[in-house]
Amino acid sequence: MKPPVDMERRLHQFMESLTEYPYYRALQDVRQWSDLPVTDKALINEKRELFELSHQGKVYESFTSGTTGIPFRCVKTAEERWRLAMALYRHRKKWGLPPKHHMLLLSNRSLSETHHLDYYANQIQRQDYHMIQGRASALVSLAQHISHKNMALPSSLLFVQNWGEPVHASQKHAIEQVFRVPLVDYYGLEEIWCIAFSNQLGQLEIDEDSVYVEVLEPGTNLSVQDGTYGEVVVTSFLMRSIPYVRYRTGDIGRIRRNEHGARIIELFPIRNAQIKLPGREIHSSIFRYLDKFFYELAQNEQIKQFQVVQESYTEFRLLIAGSLSEEQHLRTRLEKFLQQSLKTEVSLTIERKEQIPLTASGKLQSFISLVNDNSKG
Repeated sequence: MKPPVDMERRLHQFMESLTEYPYYRALQDVRQWSDLPVTDKALINEKRELFELSHQGKVYESFTSGTTGIPFRCVKTAEERWRLAMALYRHRKKWGLPPKHHMLLLSNRSLSETHHLDYYANQIQRQDYHMIQGRASALVSLAQHISHKNMALPSSLLFVQNWGEPVHASQKHAIEQVFRVPLVDYYGLEEIWCIAFSNQLGQLEIDEDSVYVEVLEPGTNLSVQDGTYGEVVVTSFLMRSIPYVRYRTGDIGRIRRNEHGARIIELFPIRNAQIKLPGREIHSSIFRYLDKFFYELAQNEQIKQFQVVQESYTEFRLLIAGSLSEEQHLRTRLEKFLQQSLKTEVSLTIERKEQIPLTASGKLQSFISLVNDNSKG
């Protein structure tokens, strides 16, 4: 059994290190961890100069809005990327992954047509891959394609890894039945990478060497008891160029300890995260391909929030909070993206609002579907 982490001592030391950031130096009456404010994308965007340190050497840039509908630019130094990658490898190593390994990364966007599925299936047959990583929906599509074609799989394959969307029991069964290796799960953010990873019991075990995870009562930001659902916030011990301290993940979950004393996180399933089409569903994570586009719009057009609403099989509405001058360009770009991704004609309207309403849990979801199972296009 791994020795328990002295988290109280670690958090105290971490609090002392926060004085290098202007935002935290200016805080008063912070005597204990719970006195630190909860942070999120909107706060860091607004006061970025108080959070972000100057960078030496190469900086890697990526973009995200997650489930929050707030465009955000992530930066990581080369050292931070290496530390994050090593933390992730430690989890994969527990599933047998060797230091020198071959990995196939699936593109969720590319698995909507047969020739793309053929490409990946043929790659799997030609290469001795140790792991395959992709969103659960993409892995299911590939598994069904391989099964239909009765294709052989390499003996080198150790496991398949989900990332970026929730995995359901039926999906796990379908994937493992075809690939004949375990499907392991990963919970993380683009900002800080791994938060939790599947252990040998199939539970999402929190990586306490890299992060500290709390569950708070929405509205009060008070800690809830173990086993109680609330808002998930996370602190990264590895990211220093931008501090992510008590940072909102946009998820609802609960934490408990398993029989070995490890902290386990269980996420509350998001039920409206599927784009619904006649006879099929596509996960709304496809909008991740527009993260950079929405971030650039936010910078140039002063867009503070956005939300895509599916009103019928073929009708979508984009809610925008903030100013917008290039409305036609935005409509054309998003309509084209939806039509290419969904393989069907769609219509898009844009609605400007002073503020987009939050859910009961205090979240702003970047996508919601108003389509029920009996809706017509």
